[in-house]
Amino acid sequence: MGRGRALAIVAVLGAGVVLAAGPAAAFDINGTWVGKISCKGIFDGEPQTLTTTPTVYVDDTSVLQIAVDGLHFSALAFFDPANPDKGEIAVVRCDTTGIRSSDSFGGEFGRLKVSTKAGKTTGSISGTTFRASVLLADSLYTCKWSLKRTTTDHPILSGCSQPAPG
Repeated sequence: MGRGRALAIVAVLGAGVVLAAGPAAAFDINGTWVGKISCKGIFDGEPQTLTTTPTVYVDDTSVLQIAVDGLHFSALAFFDPANPDKGEIAVVRCDTTGIRSSDSFGGEFGRLKVSTKAGKTTGSISGTTFRASVLLADSLYTCKWSLKRTTTDHPILSGCSQPAPG
């Protein structure tokens, strides 16, 4: 076997070991969460404040999905390599669209911090989303999320078209 071929085999085997190792274990946010979402903004030209105390279901089995009182979000996790119990998630509400028509522009997207403890129910999700709509009237909000996990029971969500459990 030539030196070039031997180096190529070592390189392929080395890459295979790196790929086989996969990502490090990270936070598990499956479960039911409760807390508060407070939004400040403008509805039909007038300042408005909204506060909800939603029940939030999180399913991170294969594709991270979130259901907030019937509104569904798709999400992407970003894990903290130094602390696997912490990280962030990017969220986009399933009905979000940038197409401007009389009733379809808008949606919601944001960035939320996650903190959990492996093997425990405890956990928190907090952060900010931005919401816009033209459905009932032109509206624009900034929303602050603050949630605590109440159970690690695994809800099964089937994507953006699936109703929330309840």
